[in-house]
Amino acid sequence: MNTVTAKQIIKKELDARGLKYDKLTAKAVDFSDLGRESCIFVKVHGWEPNPVWDELKAVAVANGFRIRS
Repeated sequence: MNTVTAKQIIKKELDARGLKYDKLTAKAVDFSDLGRESCIFVKVHGWEPNPVWDELKAVAVANGFRIRS
């Protein structure tokens, strides 16, 4: 998994649900100093609170990354 693929997955899910957002950004954060692997975080810019967030979060976790708004 890389940042581009993670953004594409979330973009597909947002577009399929017709949800509005401005842009998506992603970065990999390295937790090796804590004895853990790195993790990709996708930020949804321009997100308006919506109950679908839990579904998007589940999609992200199932694919091995996290989302934030």
